[in-house]
Amino acid sequence: MTRIRAVLFDLFGTLVPEFPLAVWDGMLDGMASALGADRAAFRHTWADTVVERQTGGFPDVGSNLREIARRMGLDPQEAAVGRAIGIREEAYRTWFRPQPGAVEILRWLRGHAHGTAVVSMCAPDVPALWAASPLGGLVDVLVFSCDVGLRKPDPAIYLTAAEGLGVAPAECLYVGDGSYRELSGAAAVGMTPVRIADPDAGTEMLRPDVDDWRGPEIRGLLEIRGLLEAGEG
Repeated sequence: MTRIRAVLFDLFGTLVPEFPLAVWDGMLDGMASALGADRAAFRHTWADTVVERQTGGFPDVGSNLREIARRMGLDPQEAAVGRAIGIREEAYRTWFRPQPGAVEILRWLRGHAHGTAVVSMCAPDVPALWAASPLGGLVDVLVFSCDVGLRKPDPAIYLTAAEGLGVAPAECLYVGDGSYRELSGAAAVGMTPVRIADPDAGTEMLRPDVDDWRGPEIRGLLEIRGLLEAGEG
């Protein structure tokens, strides 16, 4: 096997927790109520704008919410849009935090000359959340879908990270929870994918378009060290 020189990480469900489905649904219902929108219709239109939201179609979440309201025939005041944004911000303040071992493994990888990247499907508010978190500054290359206009499992999103690190895809370990068919996408470009198991397996979590993964699996981020050391032995 080609020596692994870099580790690419998914973000949600990997370096930070994924949202429990009940929390995510509550956030959407709260935003709908703040805008004076029908909850079911808001959820439908929120889903309809996911590609635009994740690929740079909206400069911020507020503009996304205004477009959703427009499509629903609503014209909310700016105070209502602000309340809806605040509901989302509160959910992210609670859940956007490092997973156990995240800071430690990123520091270990840097200390052992392994390049690191984040490859994330995300809305335009996430890059700032990352920069303000304890994880900010610990990763070499950031590939946020909202910045690069690419979505998993498009080969280009993985190749963008590898090129930024100056390594070949075959030299990359990809770690993710499997949403958006990310593991099979990483395998398709020649990377070595590993699924990280959900530490909250008893809770129903948000899992968009998940891989039916039958390959290697770890149960915690610190296990990456063992994988890399075994490959070098």
